[in-house]
Amino acid sequence: MLRIWEGSIADANLVSRGGAHTQDDGDDYNGTDGEALEQKLILAPAQTTLAEDIDDAQTEIEISAAVFDDIINYPFIILVSGANSEIMTITAGQGTTTLTVTRGDSPISASAGDSVFSAYTYSGITIQASDESGDDETSWFQYAPDVAGSPGSYGSSLSPSNFTAPTTDSYTFWRKITVSASTAAQKKVDMRHHIIFEPEVYSP
Repeated sequence: MLRIWEGSIADANLVSRGGAHTQDDGDDYNGTDGEALEQKLILAPAQTTLAEDIDDAQTEIEISAAVFDDIINYPFIILVSGANSEIMTITAGQGTTTLTVTRGDSPISASAGDSVFSAYTYSGITIQASDESGDDETSWFQYAPDVAGSPGSYGSSLSPSNFTAPTTDSYTFWRKITVSASTAAQKKVDMRHHIIFEPEVYSP
């Protein structure tokens, strides 16, 4: 599962969480005169950290943020990475911070703070906007690659290179949202950054 972060890859900066709209990509726009605003974003595999130490036999682990909730790929595969690494399969607890897992062939002990990644590679990646209800406002959205800290050329979508390693791969990009003049006051909750990709289980 790929996620979008704002500023840096950290639990508090996750902006692709749906549902309660507590971690949205949000700005305030001047809808009377019309306004365009840019934001730098980061696309990367879902990731967090262990909240507690684990030994080489535990089948219930605590993580710091509930980022593994992709029902399409259930059971979900994760990579715990510290001094050593291990592929695990989530069998229960997706969408929570308490995961039940099946351990890998070579179980490890790991420490609180060690990284936990979605253990997939990704090909055919496309970033684009989608509108889930009402009028189609996807034309408000444009995307540009990051070029030395500034936006490159904007277009309606982006296609990053394949992600081949969950522990290192990420893609920094910019989104620009343009609100036309005379746009009525409203809170937009039907617009989404839509990420298309083909996942395969990662083999370290």
